Amino acid sequence: MTNNISRIMKFKTTPYHSHLIKDTERLSAFYEGISQYAEDLDYLENEEGLINKVVYDLGCGSGVLTYFAALYFSAVVGFEKDSKIAGYAKENLKDFENVLIVNEDVLKLEGLDKADLIICEMLDTALIDEEEVLALNHFIDFKEDNCTVIPSKVLNYVEPVSMERRNVHWEDDDYHPNYNIIGKSICYSEIDLQSRIDENFEDVLEFAINEDSKFNGIKITTITLIRDNIVCGPTPMFNPPLFIPVDEINCRAGDTVKVKLSYKMGGGIETIKTELI
Repeated sequence: MTNNISRIMKFKTTPYHSHLIKDTERLSAFYEGISQYAEDLDYLENEEGLINKVVYDLGCGSGVLTYFAALYFSAVVGFEKDSKIAGYAKENLKDFENVLIVNEDVLKLEGLDKADLIICEMLDTALIDEEEVLALNHFIDFKEDNCTVIPSKVLNYVEPVSMERRNVHWEDDDYHPNYNIIGKSICYSEIDLQSRIDENFEDVLEFAINEDSKFNGIKITTITLIRDNIVCGPTPMFNPPLFIPVDEINCRAGDTVKVKLSYKMGGGIETIKTELI
């Protein structure tokens, strides 16, 4: 992995994608997932030592995950709708004869060959602001029957909090909001990325409050299973904790509070709605 990281650190990229490359914890998890999948299929290697499988990387950016896949598979296609970053990906991967970079909006593509492996990097917490949800759903028709998707699953956890800010916001390396967790974490959603994603989420969350406090928000933390045995996130550029305000109430230890939470995955934070029940 060390030599591979050294190479991608020299990739041409945008400032944003440069930050993604520096998140080595995230990169290592995806590299391990891709290489592990390849190891399961090494009996299919051709004379060049590559596995005869078709791989699609949806939203490939500067081509980092495409590069990982190209080390193992005979046909790798990276899709990127941003023409500038697609140009960088083409330059970064120009030495690979088994790689094709397509500068198109994947939602407009039809009639593609079916893929054996789809890589679709889901970066956003709870997939709320994640455009890749729409892309992955669109590619349902372009999957072989035994197609594998990396990542495998997304698990969403939520905690009741008393927080200072009264708007939707994230926590990251540069910003640490003031808040206090006032109840136990619960896993409220498990998303299987191997099948079509229901983009609309709505459920009533029930919290057991464990201290006298002011309840006015919830904190969502997302854990991603790259494969079933490879867990990733949150990392500096992957699934940052998300804070969502709710109507403020005073609670006592032992109280139970119910909140209806709804949003559209891929629809953005503007779709988030909360209601005390």
